[in-house]
Amino acid sequence: MKKLWLLLALIIIVASQIAVLSSFHSLSSNTWVDGSTTVVISKAAFAHLRVEIDIMPEIHNGQSNTTLIFPNGTYTKIPAVTHYKFSVILPSTGPLPGSVAIQTEGINISDNHPIDVETLSNSTIFQNQYSSIDWKAPPYSTISVYWFTVQGNAMVNIQGYGARF
Repeated sequence: MKKLWLLLALIIIVASQIAVLSSFHSLSSNTWVDGSTTVVISKAAFAHLRVEIDIMPEIHNGQSNTTLIFPNGTYTKIPAVTHYKFSVILPSTGPLPGSVAIQTEGINISDNHPIDVETLSNSTIFQNQYSSIDWKAPPYSTISVYWFTVQGNAMVNIQGYGARF
């Protein structure tokens, strides 16, 4: 009888570890960008996401021609001597998963893939689509999206970690 209880306890422990470990997700992207490139970071409402972004500009004759443009229109020119690093945190904003599935230009989110990063070389298509979406209506109300544009030549390294909460 003790062996049966021990086996049951072991099964419960293994099952709980599998459930907890499957709640964590990661993403990674290391991309060379040139011209005007949009980086799109998205997540399902039930997920929490933290992303670290490192932009290393291409340097010609001691000069950098790389500019970072944020969604609100502000921009910063990245100096030739440094990496430009910043973090983006997209907190959990909704209930546990029901059924989330959105696959469109720059966004690929589902219950099994709750965090995503995409690099789009034709940034105007995404920006036009982004501005025309009703973000308060389903299915887009079930996700969060952050994006920025890199103009010029640079290496963009993105590391992200998310969890279902």
